[in-house]
Amino acid sequence: MSDIPARLRAALGDRYLIQEEIGRGGAATVYLAEDVKHDRKVAIKVLRPDNGPSGYEPQRFLREIRIAARLSHPQILPLHDSGEHDGLFYFVMPYAGCESLRGRLEREGALPVDVALRITRAVAGALAYAHRLDVIHRDIKPENILLQEGEPVVADFGVATALSAAGGDNIYVTDRGFAVGTPAYMSPEQASGESGLDGRADQYSLACVLYEMLAGRPPFAGSGPRATMARHAIETAAPVRTHRPTVPVAVERALERALAKSPAERFPTMADFAAALTDPSSDGASAGAVSAVDARAIAVLPFVNASADPDNEYFSDGITEELITALTKVEGLHVASRTSVFALKGAREDVRTLGARLNVSAVLEGSVRRAGNRLRITAQLTSVGDGRTLWSERYDRELADVFAIQDEIAGTIVDTLRATLLQDLGDPVPVRYTANLKAYHLYLKGRYSWNRRTPSAIAQGIGYFEAAIAEDAGYALAYTGLADSYALQIDYRGSPVKEGLERARAEAQRALALDETLAEAHTSLAWVVFIYDWDWPRADRHFRRALELNPRYSVARQWYAWFQVAMGQTELALAEGRRAIALDPASVSIRRSVGWLHYYARQPDQALEHLRRALAMNPTAEENHRLLGLAYLQARQWDEAAAAFRESLAVSDSPALALAGLAAVAAGRGRTDEASAGLADLEARARASYVSPVAFVMVHAALGQADQAFDWLERTYEERRGWLAYLNVEPMLDPLRGDPRLRRLAERMHLA
Repeated sequence: MSDIPARLRAALGDRYLIQEEIGRGGAATVYLAEDVKHDRKVAIKVLRPDNGPSGYEPQRFLREIRIAARLSHPQILPLHDSGEHDGLFYFVMPYAGCESLRGRLEREGALPVDVALRITRAVAGALAYAHRLDVIHRDIKPENILLQEGEPVVADFGVATALSAAGGDNIYVTDRGFAVGTPAYMSPEQASGESGLDGRADQYSLACVLYEMLAGRPPFAGSGPRATMARHAIETAAPVRTHRPTVPVAVERALERALAKSPAERFPTMADFAAALTDPSSDGASAGAVSAVDARAIAVLPFVNASADPDNEYFSDGITEELITALTKVEGLHVASRTSVFALKGAREDVRTLGARLNVSAVLEGSVRRAGNRLRITAQLTSVGDGRTLWSERYDRELADVFAIQDEIAGTIVDTLRATLLQDLGDPVPVRYTANLKAYHLYLKGRYSWNRRTPSAIAQGIGYFEAAIAEDAGYALAYTGLADSYALQIDYRGSPVKEGLERARAEAQRALALDETLAEAHTSLAWVVFIYDWDWPRADRHFRRALELNPRYSVARQWYAWFQVAMGQTELALAEGRRAIALDPASVSIRRSVGWLHYYARQPDQALEHLRRALAMNPTAEENHRLLGLAYLQARQWDEAAAAFRESLAVSDSPALALAGLAAVAAGRGRTDEASAGLADLEARARASYVSPVAFVMVHAALGQADQAFDWLERTYEERRGWLAYLNVEPMLDPLRGDPRLRRLAERMHLA
């Protein structure tokens, strides 16, 4: 195989720079390479078809790879590129740079039950999604399950099918032809070379992997590939509890069914298998872990505004959010987050495809038409698994009946799910925060504006929330909206923080005085107490209370992760960030936050990975570019850092921190004059308008000017800038770590 690198370089041209071989198996070799265009590391898997059976089909190989490349799921490692050149087949994937499940099993042996179940459910979620798109993996094994920050990601997805076309890896001769897969995890129908495989073959393989995670060994092993495949075909696996008696009975039963010799005797779908693994004795051990596949989940897609007036979109969006909130309170039912479903707003894909992307078992969709005081709402509940319409209805009512309609829809959905999919759901409990229809509409307009996340829209939202309160002074949610708006304004303006955060605190306290059970209000207050009051024990109490009231509130987990990293609890913070992403994978803000957590943890490679993904999700967000610049700065990649800060400047209304970043890059390169010129620019801007003292701290620290940096740190303290809460973990302050003045400042903030 010594000629492969030269042939591969000829095939790839200047698109990818081959760096080194990082893996080899069967008839394939994996190389680490640099994607020149996108400045990222990739893994390139190369096949030698002359090492496998003859008769490979180049066009079929490329066709199968294209099918696999269309998969888009947070727990599937995507395919970037593929090709064939001079008899050499290759495909390009992201370079994960992390341990595989195989590595962990070799290091630890059998895994804790809750960990094994969490990994299985997550992989099942990815497989269920692919199966709905008629894509089968055909080679599920520990080597193909990567553990990125502890979260499983499935690699080589769909590649086994393409390999069979190219005559590549893991192909074994059988009486019927060729079997594709890995013998220790291969279903009997694969082992016998049968055609027409479906997702139940992957179910069998995943069951083998779970068995190994629990027992420390796969269910079958033989003296060679043929012997192992024969055992899969004719023997029954020993019950897993014979190896490990503490495994829950429900898990053992689910494994027995998934390992059935006949596909017809297994679970109908991967989601059914994952659901069968749920058992009270195992769930309690999970300590809040979030399942990536959820047969108990429903998504409420954004209702369509069917009114003649496009300005009524706030109303259709509001009804969607109200239904999400109402269904979230139903015990036993999981509801896809607002951010995830609104990311699909306007999507024209089939509802089954959308449901598969959200990993839910049912989807509610509908439309709202408003004409004067008349209202028409249509709603339809669809099963994602088979596309059946479970329920549909049309409501023609007066506008004043909107609350009753929402309660009726929520109640009917729960009754329908009980009768068709889930029998043990709790009852919907209507929660009305106001009976004033005008206040309700003003609140919906306020949230609609707030969700647009621009300075002008947030200011408009504040006006709507205040008007809603003027209509109903007891409207707790409206006070929470005000608190969030005043706090968010600080994030979008380079302005003093005192007025905005003191107002945010007051509004959150008013909301809690009206309703102590509002998780949103506890979260809003916790944020202000953390970032402005610097009252660490009180902030912790409110964050914990919010999560106690609503464990699936992703914003609470996101902000609590920030608090934990500031307190030096890095691993807890990263775990909380991962939970937030699992709950709300479409949130740019949460993805960016996790990147920032890794930046604080001094893990620039992981930070860059998350921040690049956030940037891909929203290329116009100033923070995405600026934080990417900080991560590149931490990695000492000067050109990339400067480019990112310049991109931030291009889209920012408050350029001071990006300018400070550029000056810090110059200082890092040893270009003192250039950095000083950047500092002079900031000083000139400060004479004309407000500039955050944080910008000056950054530049002086980068230049090694400790006295000036501490002068500006004192101003940062006096202004109570939230940035200072991260005093102990902020990388930009590393040049000052040995100075006793930093220790004294930490003591004043009770961070020492």
